[in-house]
Amino acid sequence: MHFTQFYASSLYLNPALAGAGVCSRVTLAYRNQWPTVAKAYTSYLASYDHYLPQNNLGIGLLLANDVAGSGSLKTTIISPTIAYEVSLSRFWALRFGVQPGVIIKSINKNNLLFGDQIYRGGSSVPTVEEPFQSKTVFDIGSGTMLYSSDLWIGASFKHLTRPIESLVVDGESRMPIYYNVHGGYKHNIKGSGAPGKDKQQITAAFNYRGQQDFDQFDIGFYFTQSVINMGMWYRGLPGVKSYKSGYSNDDALAFIIGVEANRFNFGYSYDITISKLAKYSGGAHEITTSFQMCAAKTKKKKLKLISCPKF
Repeated sequence: MHFTQFYASSLYLNPALAGAGVCSRVTLAYRNQWPTVAKAYTSYLASYDHYLPQNNLGIGLLLANDVAGSGSLKTTIISPTIAYEVSLSRFWALRFGVQPGVIIKSINKNNLLFGDQIYRGGSSVPTVEEPFQSKTVFDIGSGTMLYSSDLWIGASFKHLTRPIESLVVDGESRMPIYYNVHGGYKHNIKGSGAPGKDKQQITAAFNYRGQQDFDQFDIGFYFTQSVINMGMWYRGLPGVKSYKSGYSNDDALAFIIGVEANRFNFGYSYDITISKLAKYSGGAHEITTSFQMCAAKTKKKKLKLISCPKF
């Protein structure tokens, strides 16, 4: 799965971010990628996390579902998450997170057309080996995050067990390890950064991720004025890597607008495709919402808060 507002989908980005808010938090995300391509990619995510200050622990649960392609290849993720926080000084803290769980793969074989069906004049019954309809595997991920009040850097890894995801009998297709490095810096232009009409900030951030032969780099910024957040991102690796001659490694420009009002956050982003898929893809739409179950002022002032964006 891929999210433009990856900080809004924090448990999917890095398990070390479990419990990174001031209290219990519920997050929902929806992404429709390349809507003008028939049956492309649709992703859904729901998560819950909570911080236990007396134990320096963050706990959470991640639920996600992704549907792709004409065969309706479905990936479902169920992952409990736990993170531990260590204070290094008055200004710096370090977090570690682990995310065991299961991945369920399934496919609608009735939407598939096999070669022998074409050979036999379009028969509805294939004679070749058919895929399983579903497969469940155990998976584990981990992550870490170093942060202060205005600076952060983290890394995470998924599929450390390299589970076999093949849907065919005796298949040996193993999930490659997915890796991710992300960070950023937040500068308060005006105000203390606390919620209020005088709040004005600019945040620069990046996210580099890869899996086997494929990788991508997101870099961008957010501007915050009062309760309104606006952001712009670039995604690609031009001049560094190209997958074949004549194809520059550009993917998209993304624009984000968000509203942060007390306990509730709402974000919308649109990706403008700038690769050779531009005239076919229709870009990508993404909506995120989160709800914090208490007001920030009810927590102790000594609690460090990660300065990651919320969108």
